[in-house]
Parts: sequence; structure tokens; C-alpha cells
Amino acid sequence: MARLLAVGHVTWDLRDGGEVLGGSVAYCSITARKLGWEAAALTAAGPEFEPERELPGIPAFIRRGAATTRFRNIYDDDGTRRQFLASRADDVELLSLPDAWRRPEALLLCPVAGEITGGLAPAFEAGCVGAVAQGWLREFAPDGAVSARDWDHPERALAGVHVLFLSEQDLPGGATRARELLSCVPMVAVTKGWRGVTLLTREADQDVPGFPRAEVDPTGAGDVFAAAFLLRYHEAADPIEAAVFANCAASCAVEGVGTTSLGDRKEVERRIAAREKMLEEGEWDEG
Repeated sequence: MARLLAVGHVTWDLRDGGEVLGGSVAYCSITARKLGWEAAALTAAGPEFEPERELPGIPAFIRRGAATTRFRNIYDDDGTRRQFLASRADDVELLSLPDAWRRPEALLLCPVAGEITGGLAPAFEAGCVGAVAQGWLREFAPDGAVSARDWDHPERALAGVHVLFLSEQDLPGGATRARELLSCVPMVAVTKGWRGVTLLTREADQDVPGFPRAEVDPTGAGDVFAAAFLLRYHEAADPIEAAVFANCAASCAVEGVGTTSLGDRKEVERRIAAREKMLEEGEWDEG
């Protein structure tokens, strides 16, 4: 069975007076598992995080510390997210990772709070390497408010990365600035919510429409997209096919809170067929 290793902080996302499992590493590893791959997480967390309960069936290699990363997410009416960092775990380290997981078919670097330092990909023998940009593009105010910042020396973090994933809201300047990162990686996927994704390469740009669904909670949809894209790209070696697959996987994520609505491969394939029919008939359902 093909394997995906996700690297970054698991988090607790505070909402409506309770806590929901979050963090790109959680969304990405659960997505890969739902889609039929073996998945593992390399992370850091406090003593209260129990991987057997929160990530059943997914090996978690954890650097234990005093705290688990916690965010509060607030969504405005236009879908813009405001975030506040309440606590932060230690940086991720490789010491707890078994040798067998240093050679995964797919490696996904997905920091949320700058917890991956230096260039990590060269320490692995991975068939396909992706990186989710958001954790390198955040700064934190004294009150925990999260805002976008410029990325100093991205070439260091992105050494050995094949595909970079970022939201159009992650980087000041949007797609124009994203194109500059092609000096570090051969492909950048700029996700645009229900509208889909723009794939940027050094040769051309390609828009791939999404599959709009009614949103309950958009948190984690970009992470689901990244994991689904990377594993399908490894399987098919076709970025457009991978983008369609990932758009439909992400459409499942927005329909529930946290990871509760993630779809399996059969459901994603059903949505691919429905999306094709929608495009053929000239329909565009925004949910």
C-alpha cells in the first residue's frame, strides 16, 4: 500500500465553546487514509493529545512538550478567516521517526505556526514531495492575532519540494506573488475556494474549476486538497487530473465540521462524475 507522511502540528481549533481536532497534518493524514493510502503523522503536541483516539489507524510520531497548538478561527460573512493563536507546541523534529517512514511514496510538509525549520525534504527519500505554504506565511501579534507576512528565503524551506500549495489569501499579492515562487519549485497550486485552483508552472498557467457545495465549515479544505492532489499526482502523473480529484475531495470537507465529512475514494469519484456532467450542461451550482 502506498504511504503518505504528513509533517506539522496537530492543533485544537476553538469554536462555539468547544475544541475540534485540526491542523494540516491531521486533515492531510486522515484524507490519505480515507482515500486508500497508508498514512502517518510526524508532529509535536502536549501530553493531553491522544493519537489513538484522535487519529485512529494513523501512526503518529510525536515530540512531546508542554503545549499543543491551539487556534481560534472566526469566519466573516464573505468567507475571510481571522485567526488567533492561543498556544504553540514545540518545533517538529525527526528523532522520533522510524527509518521505514523516511521513504514514503508521498511527503507533505504542512506547518501551521513555523514549526518546520530549515529544508526538511532532503532528509527523506520520497517519490513526490508537497508543501502547504501557510505555516511559513504567518506572523503572530502579542494577542495571538494571525496575519500574513512575506516569506524570507523560501528556497531554504522548499528545497526538494515538487508542488507548493497555497490559498489566494495566504500571500499578499495573490497569484502574482505566487508566480515568483516558481524559482523554488516546479509547480504552485493556488487554491480559490469553491472556484477551484490555478496551477502555475514555468511554462503555463491552468485554471481548474472546482465543485461548489454548500459550506458548513471551510476549515481544512485546502489541506484536504493538498493531500488528495499529491497522492493522485503520484498515482497518475497528471496535474490536471490530480487537481480535479483534489477539488472534489475538498468539496466533501466543507460540508461538515472538522474532519467529519471527508469522503472516501468512491465518494470523490462520484463527485468527479457529477462535476463533469455539471460542466457539460453549462451549470454552475455555488451551493
